[in-house]
Amino acid sequence: MLNEVVATYGAVFVLVVFVLGCAMLVGLAGEWYVLQNEAAFLAASQAKYGGYTQEANVDLQRFVSERHIDRSRLSVEVSAPGSPVPWGTPVTARVTYNFPFRLGKWASFDVPVTGAGRAVSAYVPGAYDVTYTYPSW
Repeated sequence: MLNEVVATYGAVFVLVVFVLGCAMLVGLAGEWYVLQNEAAFLAASQAKYGGYTQEANVDLQRFVSERHIDRSRLSVEVSAPGSPVPWGTPVTARVTYNFPFRLGKWASFDVPVTGAGRAVSAYVPGAYDVTYTYPSW
């Protein structure tokens, strides 16, 4: 009789942990899609203009403000900052954010989530009048 009670409580505990884990995974997957989309946009922008432009930086700042992202937890890496790269050069962008997870008062931990974008530069010198810059948020 006692073993059935213990088994029932154990099964309920395992089920609750499983449901909470699934909920965290679904939330994390949604955040990963958001970061992946921003990284793909930054890479496509670099491919079009040959490098990281002021327009892409304005979009990055808008992304940070609309998503209410803690700037100290965000990291952005682009492969073509500051100046254009020649046609056919691969360009990349990585957006990493340390998402904070909290389990009440008992536990809090960060989960780093990274979105990566890749493209190939189609820059033709003189085709665009843009200002190249470095990522800032």
